[in-house]
Amino acid sequence: MGTKVKIKTVLSGFFAGFSFRKKVENDPKGDLHVIQMKDLEHNYSNIGMNLTKIKSDKVSDKNFLQKGDVLLITKGANNYAVEYKHELKKAVAASAFYVLRPNQKKIHPSYLTWYINQSPVQQYFNANMAGTYIPNINKGTIEGIEIEIPEKNIQEMICRIDFLRKQEYLLTEQLLAKREQVVSRTLLKILND
Repeated sequence: MGTKVKIKTVLSGFFAGFSFRKKVENDPKGDLHVIQMKDLEHNYSNIGMNLTKIKSDKVSDKNFLQKGDVLLITKGANNYAVEYKHELKKAVAASAFYVLRPNQKKIHPSYLTWYINQSPVQQYFNANMAGTYIPNINKGTIEGIEIEIPEKNIQEMICRIDFLRKQEYLLTEQLLAKREQVVSRTLLKILND
C-alpha cells in the first residue's frame, strides 16, 4: 500500500494542449508533429506513427512534448490517458488533451497512465464533468485527482503486467481477425464447390 497524494505533487509540469486557430493541415516539409484524437490507437492505449506535420514556427517550444509525458483526453466521454513514448525531436499535443509531465523521481509515467485509466479515477471524472453539449474535464478537476503512490518497484511491476495485458489483447485481436479470414474463405470455398 502506498501513500495517497494529490496528482500535482507528482508532476513537474501540467499544461493544456496547443489550440490551433484552424484545422491542422499536413505539411510534408513540416518539422513539428501534431498529436490529435485521430492518432490514438488500440482503444486509446497507443499513439500511432502517422502524425500530421506542420511548421514549428507556429508553436512555442514550451508546448513541445517530452518522452514520458502523459496525454489526458479532456473532451468527450472517453477520458483516458496515454503515455507519449515517441523519440520525435518536435511534437505537440492538440487542445483535446492536457499534458501531464510526471516527476520521474516520484512516479513512473506508465504507472501514472495506468492509474488514471482505472475505474476510481474514471468515476471521479464522470462525476465532475463540465459542459452540456460536449462534456469535458477542467484543470481543477484534474488537480483534484488523488493518486496512490507505491514504492518504485511496485510501480514498475504494475507497469510490466499492464504492458503484457495490452500485448495479450493485441495478439488476441490479431488471432480473431485471422480466424475470421479463414472461416470466411472456407465458407466461400464450400459455396463454390
